[in-house]
Amino acid sequence: MAGEKEAQGCLGFVVVLLAVVLVMLILMCRQKVNLSNMLAPSTTEGTEQTDTPTQNKTPEETKPKETKPKETKPKETEPKETKPTEPDKPKSQSAATKDEATKSGTAMRVVADTAALKEPKAGAETLAAFDLGAKVEVVGEKKQYSILRVDGVNCYVPTEHLREQGEYLIVIDAGHQAKANYEKEPIGPGAKDQKAKVSSGTQGTTTGLEEYKLNLSVARKLEKLLKKRGYQVRMTRTEHDVNISNSERAKMANELHADAFIRIHANGDDDSNRQGIMTVCQTGDNPYNGELHTESKALSKAVLEEMVKATGAKKQYVWETDTMSGINWSQVPVTIVEMGYMTNPEEDRLMATDDYQQKLAEGIADGIDRYLKG
Repeated sequence: MAGEKEAQGCLGFVVVLLAVVLVMLILMCRQKVNLSNMLAPSTTEGTEQTDTPTQNKTPEETKPKETKPKETKPKETEPKETKPTEPDKPKSQSAATKDEATKSGTAMRVVADTAALKEPKAGAETLAAFDLGAKVEVVGEKKQYSILRVDGVNCYVPTEHLREQGEYLIVIDAGHQAKANYEKEPIGPGAKDQKAKVSSGTQGTTTGLEEYKLNLSVARKLEKLLKKRGYQVRMTRTEHDVNISNSERAKMANELHADAFIRIHANGDDDSNRQGIMTVCQTGDNPYNGELHTESKALSKAVLEEMVKATGAKKQYVWETDTMSGINWSQVPVTIVEMGYMTNPEEDRLMATDDYQQKLAEGIADGIDRYLKG
């Protein structure tokens, strides 16, 4: 019995043990299944480890796809970078064309003694010289210089020293002023001799009309006539209360490179019978501007003769003298017009009328036309 009990006990133990083993096997199987499920992703990651960057890229690939435009932006900016350079070329070319061919083939004339320079800058080497009135052809323009061709070589002349053919500038000086200035000034550049800067002029012995008023009245009429005829006109004064010396008036004409400097005056003399129109210019031996004598005399002669035609006044002559400050300081063709004698009763009364003043102005304008236009 004891052996039997012992056998039963062993059998029970075995059964229990088997049951335990069975339970453990079941648990192990379940655990293995779970472990397989757990290991499956890691195994997949392990087997596709080389693709991991690809998988990692996948969420980021959408970013490159979004940033691909960023990658293409340089491609977009490339045209943007070329766009400024492409228009710049035509701009620079058009600028050069405009700069160097503004007056291409334009006939011009020299209105001031000037030099043709090798380069468009002051102090450049001189290639040629042009006299006043010389006719030239401009083939281009650069900065403040006109381009000419001299012996097949480009040269440069200040544009301000040239004027188009048929374009003329006249400076009119209504002589004297309301109040004289008896301070002294040299009668010419570098001269030791001096004269009063400006006087108030003479006066009509019959009418009492002051010369400075008569001069401005005729000058105004002449200004209107010349402008109607297409001239550019500048006045040294437009009112009576000024203080402008004779040399300063001449300098105005010089700075403008005037084609003619017309100085309007009236005469006076101790002899009340003296009458007629006179014009005045420098001599050929004038130490200040003798080289202008030929031009100034031609201007003076033309004005004198046309004034006599227009008014019927007595013709006097062209007086050549080097005593006049306003002439000596001039670097352009100049004439003084003595319209008549305010000390002669007849001429004094005539010059005080608007009608006769108009005739005087027309005669001066006709003389300028004749001198400049032939």
